[in-house]
Amino acid sequence: MCASVPITYNFENQMHLRRYLFYIMMAATLPLFAQKNATAKNADKPFTVVIDAGHGGHDPGALGRLTQEKKLNLDVSLLLGKMIEEGMPDVKVYYTRKTDVFLTLQERANFVNKHNADLFICVHTNASDSKDAVGAETFVLGIDKMASNLAVAMRENAVMLLEDNYETTYQGFDPNSVDSYIMFELMQDQYFDQSLQFATQVQQQFSGSLKRADRGVRQAGFWVLHKSACPSVLVEMGFISNPEEERFLASKEGKEAVATDLYNAFVTHKNALDKKNGKLPQAEQKQVKEPARSDSLEGRTSAEAPQPDATTSATSAQDLGRSSVERSKKPEYRIQIFAVSQKLKPNDPTFKGLKNCSYTRDGKFYKYTYGNETDYDAAVKLHKKVKEKFPDSFIVAFLDGKQILVKDARKM
Repeated sequence: MCASVPITYNFENQMHLRRYLFYIMMAATLPLFAQKNATAKNADKPFTVVIDAGHGGHDPGALGRLTQEKKLNLDVSLLLGKMIEEGMPDVKVYYTRKTDVFLTLQERANFVNKHNADLFICVHTNASDSKDAVGAETFVLGIDKMASNLAVAMRENAVMLLEDNYETTYQGFDPNSVDSYIMFELMQDQYFDQSLQFATQVQQQFSGSLKRADRGVRQAGFWVLHKSACPSVLVEMGFISNPEEERFLASKEGKEAVATDLYNAFVTHKNALDKKNGKLPQAEQKQVKEPARSDSLEGRTSAEAPQPDATTSATSAQDLGRSSVERSKKPEYRIQIFAVSQKLKPNDPTFKGLKNCSYTRDGKFYKYTYGNETDYDAAVKLHKKVKEKFPDSFIVAFLDGKQILVKDARKM
């Protein structure tokens, strides 16, 4: 007679097991859903692209000093869609949103599937705790062991927490739980190859014509890509948390440049698909639209932005009295103390006693700086003193009246 051995159940382990089995089931059924959707598509229908401006409404996304992510995403999405509509009339363009409204992740995916999209482009803007983070990156659905990729997916998926009963809507998926992302590791995405091809084209455009810092093509578990039954990518245009990159993205020229690179990537991708399918595309015979940017952007990285107005002194003409020969020899380092929506008087208490502050006009904002050093070490010492009054201040660099990257200034 065998002795009975008591069996103890660990509730937490049971929950993990059930969740794991649920994700396996989800991974197994997704290809069937995608195959059904693909079969339903009419081979003769126009090529359809859905453009999704991330965030919106009461969900602002990442916040910068000048603007909000939801606005940048919408502006670039509308520009991109207009370029496709005008340059490729054989393509049907749909937008998940054209105004500042809130949409759930599931609503966005449902919109894609409703219109039987052939390509889904999600437009987003990145953010980081570090102001030095810079560059563009494009994500496809999948799972990567890099913590930074998981962090981006968690941040973008966290929008579902703004919804009532999100646990039911998203079938128990928890955007803040690492365990929830197991499903993306298990699933086999039949659209992966086409998604990867388009994502690669996007990054080549960004790092080529714009000479942006290339963060590459990455994989991450985005719910909105997971539920969209077509090739899909999520583009992070740059870092709103980087002051110089935000300035570029917020400028009219920067938005047009980013949208044009996305358009060029789309044309290349569409032409390649048409050739593969034995079709002669209308867009093949058209010149790929050149980036709408001035020579001032050539050779710059993504963080460098054109200045709408020349630097003007608030209280002193010291800069203007300097000859152009002297100004071109060395870059100038200043301490940016704040940005406000209206011009201040020299004795305004906002300056906290600092004298001879200068400003640059950037759109509707006046960005005030203090000091003017040609030696970086001197600027660092000055910044330490200024930080006592303005903790959020930082060093900026100028050359011939135009702002440049501090790291580029130091190389000079």
